[in-house]
This record gives sequence, structure tokens and C-alpha cells, in this order.
Amino acid sequence: MNNLEFDIEKYKYQISKLKQYTKNMSILIAEDHVVVHDSLKKILSSLFASVGSAYDGKEALALYKEKYEQNEAYNIVLSDIAMPNIDGVELIRIIKEINPSQDVIVLSAHKEVDYLLEFINLGVRRFIPKPVALDVFLDELSLVCMDIYRQNGLLNIINLSSDIIYNKEEKVLYLKSSPVILSAYENLIVEKLISKLNLSVSIDEIVNHLYMYSKDVNPQNIRKSMYRLRQKLPSEFIQSVHGVGYRIVQQVDSI
Repeated sequence: MNNLEFDIEKYKYQISKLKQYTKNMSILIAEDHVVVHDSLKKILSSLFASVGSAYDGKEALALYKEKYEQNEAYNIVLSDIAMPNIDGVELIRIIKEINPSQDVIVLSAHKEVDYLLEFINLGVRRFIPKPVALDVFLDELSLVCMDIYRQNGLLNIINLSSDIIYNKEEKVLYLKSSPVILSAYENLIVEKLISKLNLSVSIDEIVNHLYMYSKDVNPQNIRKSMYRLRQKLPSEFIQSVHGVGYRIVQQVDSI
């Protein structure tokens, strides 16, 4: 990985999908090779909410401790092996002592294979070979991020826009981190629209969904409820589809 300019365009869709997981996460990069470091920082800054970066292990450890002392932690640590002052093995060993559950990805060259057993003994399970290929990097990053979501029960979270999320387990819509107060009737309508995210949902489909829960299925009353629902949410969040019904379009930030 020397330059990401052409790669970003080629993998734009994959990057956009990954950002649904990473947009609220933080990552720490420890990489002493300037070109690789700067390339990684460029792409990760477009994916993660917060990116810490260091050119050696000592600097990376200082950044990690500073964040941890503020009762925070990086979601992911991405570390090279051969670095000045403190190498990757020692860096990860100390980090794992501070936070045994820390998720780590190690960048390893073929000549550094002897170090891998040490990392495995430290609980590291993710390795990316150098030179770094962007498709492999994105795949490994996706797996780690999905694991983090799974561990924290975040797979139930659907990012609908920069300000709106939906918790499938709670069946609650959040606007700027605050729950949107909806009636049971309105919640059922939202649930149906989100079940067909980005697609049009007809009035008949909404009627059938409400009928399952023994709710009022008068189309006129549904339209009135839809009007009240839209007043509680940002403009155009729920879109009217002429002659069909309604839809919610997921608004994922572009790179």
C-alpha cells in the first residue's frame, strides 16, 4: 500500500458499508513507515470517528494510556511489529496488561513470522500481511468491527442517518441519541418501513402489518398517523412515494 487514491474509488461501496460499523468507533495506528502510516491514516480518518496515530511504539503507548486514563479506550489498535523505541510485541503486551479485552490487528511482513506465536499467546487473532492490499485490509477490518458489534450487542443497531438510529431489539428510534416518543401505533408503522429499508411500502402492506396486531386499519387514519409521525422526525426522513405509499431511505455518509 503506497497510495490509496485509485483504491478508494475502486472500493468505494465496500468502504461505505464498512463505515456503518466504524463511524462511531476509534482506532489507534502504530506504524513507523511514513508512506504506509500516512496512507492508513488517510483512509481510516474517513471511516472512524477518532483516529490516533503514532510513528513508534512508545508514542503509541502514551496515546493509549492517555485515552485509557480518561476512562475511554480505542476500539481497535492497529500495530506494526518492527518499530523504534518499543516494538509491536512489547506494545501489545503492555496494552493487553492494561486492557486484556483490547481488539488488536497486527501488520506483519513475511520475515516477521517468528513473532506470530508471541502475538497469539497475547490473544491476538487478526494479522494483515505486508505489503498491505486494500481489499484484504478492508475484509479484516470488517470482521473485527462486526465482532465488536456482536460482543456489544450493537448488531441490533441500524444507522439510518448521521443523526438517527433504530434499535431493533428495543424497537426504539433515536434522534441525536434521544429516543423519539412514538405511540404504539406509530412504532408499528416505523417497524414496517424499516423492515423494507430503502424500498417503497404500500398502504396495503402497512394495513396488513397493523392488522396482525389488532390495530385500526382505516387507511385515512393511517395517513393521519403518518402525518403526526413525520412531524416528530427530520424533513424527508419518511418519503412519500406517489401512488404507492412511503419509504425510509438509509442515508449513509459518503467517503
